[in-house]
Amino acid sequence: MNIKLLETFLAVIDHKTMSAAADKLFTTQPNISLMIKDLENYYSTKLFNRVSKKLYLTPEGIKLEKYARKVIADFEEMNRAMFNQKMIICIGSSVTVGQYLLNDYLKKLKSSIQNVKFEVVINNTAEIERLILNNRIDIAIVEGKINSENIIQVEILKDELIAVIGYNHPLSNNIKKLSDLELLPWISREEGSHNRNQFEIDMNERNIHPQVVFKATNLETIIQAVENNYGFAIISKIAAEEAIEKQSLKQLNFADYSCPRSIRCIYNKNYDGDPVMYQVLDCINNKL
Repeated sequence: MNIKLLETFLAVIDHKTMSAAADKLFTTQPNISLMIKDLENYYSTKLFNRVSKKLYLTPEGIKLEKYARKVIADFEEMNRAMFNQKMIICIGSSVTVGQYLLNDYLKKLKSSIQNVKFEVVINNTAEIERLILNNRIDIAIVEGKINSENIIQVEILKDELIAVIGYNHPLSNNIKKLSDLELLPWISREEGSHNRNQFEIDMNERNIHPQVVFKATNLETIIQAVENNYGFAIISKIAAEEAIEKQSLKQLNFADYSCPRSIRCIYNKNYDGDPVMYQVLDCINNKL
């Protein structure tokens, strides 16, 4: 078995077509096709189906991808160790964590773990989960809902989802129950975040549907819109603390509802037991 065959196989998966994989690997499309054929012959199975000019993994291809990514990761780690290279750890984070917490964690990691280079990816939780499952991110810190059973979650910090309104909003004292939010316009996050927000899921299950008047991916934009009395927003209490303290935002408290949650480290269960992963976790959890 030639390690290049596995690298080519993963390149085709990651770049969707053989021609794109060829460009990435500085070779030709016929050569990529030949290497995929060699890999299929080696395992006596078909790895891709072609439907309407698109490539789709077969069940055996899906099985091989899982092992191939682990083999390639181990091979790269071996080379780094043997050639004394810095290990690269890719850390992901959701938007709120990236804006309010990640820099402090990165400072701790860089000072505590030597001979490692840290790369960062910030996106909504849904995308971070996908990248973890595809082994494109090693470990991440998120606050949103994770669906996959193939991801290990470790709680590192308590948080709460809260509804906030401008401190001087004329209706700020009239909101007592969760259903009262229908009296206010809603300033919402983007869809990837919206679909993973437990507060919003709970509102939907209770048939509470405030009118969305404003959508934004940038949390600071949302906070500024709320401060200017355009409506209410649902955000992390960690993100709202400073504005609440300076009295530009006001937390809405409900007699019938609260939404506690946690900030968690997540990683692919394929890396469970990895000493470097445990070292990163210990550092984030103040054990280093």
